[in-house]
Order: sequence, then structure tokens, then C-alpha cells
Amino acid sequence: MELESELRKAMAEQVAGTTATPSLVTDVKRRHRRRRARVQAAAGAVAASVAALALVPTYQSFRAAPAGNSETVRPSNTVSALRMPERPPAPGLPQTPSERGRPGAGAPPKSEARGAQGGGGGGPRRPGGGVVDGLPRWITYLPSGLAAAAPCAATEAAGRKTTTCRWVGDGGWVEIVLVKGGGFTGPQDLMKSTGIPGHATVRGMPALTGDHVGSGRQVCWLARRGVGVTVAAGGQAAGDLMRIAEGVRP
Repeated sequence: MELESELRKAMAEQVAGTTATPSLVTDVKRRHRRRRARVQAAAGAVAASVAALALVPTYQSFRAAPAGNSETVRPSNTVSALRMPERPPAPGLPQTPSERGRPGAGAPPKSEARGAQGGGGGGPRRPGGGVVDGLPRWITYLPSGLAAAAPCAATEAAGRKTTTCRWVGDGGWVEIVLVKGGGFTGPQDLMKSTGIPGHATVRGMPALTGDHVGSGRQVCWLARRGVGVTVAAGGQAAGDLMRIAEGVRP
């Protein structure tokens, strides 16, 4: 304890005549502000460096590619976005000088060229069948060697529209009857035969088959609600009865 007392006494005697200057507090505050300004300046420099590094890839992506770059070369056969393709002149109109200079100017349309290559025939050609004049679009197959006996006839009665088409030839005959209307209960409403009908399917729909009145065979079915079809055939064409029926798509 005596040593500690002596040390305290010596320290007190050493600082007894010492006093703090009036500007000590002001100097401490000034130094603190300077240190804080240096820290803020350093932080700002670091942030600017990071932002500059982040902008380098963006600048590289927007930089114009050099001439001759494969990514910027367009195919020579593409149409410019600022230039609309010119329309071909109407038939019978004179061509302008610019149109005469283009390759293929004045050539006939492709459809006409195909018609010229097809040669004679004079009618639409369907798969598996011959050339048949006036064949309706909803009939896709007929045996070859048949020709229309007359244009398809349409009649209306009792709220139903009936279209009858008939073809004849050396290979026999074919008659297709299309009936549109309401009140159908099944293919039996279309069957005109006194014998016992047989059962079949046409394009997944139930159908009835039987002898046709007079000669030949027939098949009847409802293609969809309100649409009935009867296909009859005689002679050699009777052997293609079901194939003809499958080709009827009203």
C-alpha cells in the first residue's frame, strides 16, 4: 500500500502544474471530421470502380460489330425490310421496264403451267378413279370408266333437301343420294329394300346394306345428325360399293 500511495503522490506532483489548452476540444473535433471525410472518399472511389467494371460487358454488347462480321451479313436473296415486294402485274397489262428486266418476268402462273403439263382430260381427277366431269367436292372416289348421266339434281320436300347424282359407263353404274333434314332415327329411314338388310359401318358410323330396287347393291348410313347418305351401284361397280361409300364425305 505504501508503494501505491507513493506512486499516486508522484503522479499528482508531476501533473499538478499542467493545464489543457483551450483549443484541445476543437482540435479533436477537427481531426474526427477529417478522418470521416477520408473514409467517405475512399468508399466513394470503391463504389465508382465497381460500377465501371459492371458497365464494361454492357458496352461490349452494344459496340458495333466490325464490317464483314458473319452475324451482320444478310443473305442476298432476302427482301429488305424497307422495301415491299412488288406485286405481279394483272393479266393483260403492259409490264414496266423494271419488270421486264427481272428473271421470270412474263412467265405464266404455276397453275397454268401445271395445267399444260397435265395434257388432255378435261375434268378433275380423284385418287383411284378416272376423269369424271362435274364430280361434287364431297365425293372423293368413283371407279374409272364412268361418266355423269346428268348434272346432280336437288329437290326439296317435307323439310328435307335431296341431292341425287348418277354415273354410268362400261363398268356399270353408281347412284349417290344425299338427304339433309331432320327427323332421322337411323339408316333404316333411308333403306328402300324389301329384303333383310345387313349391317356394316361407313367411316365408323352404323350402316345397313341390301339389294337395290331393280338391280345392284346399296348401303345407307347417317354421316352426321340430319345428314343421310345412300350409295347404290350395279355391274362391275358393285364390287367397289363400300369403297365408294367411304369416299363420300358430306
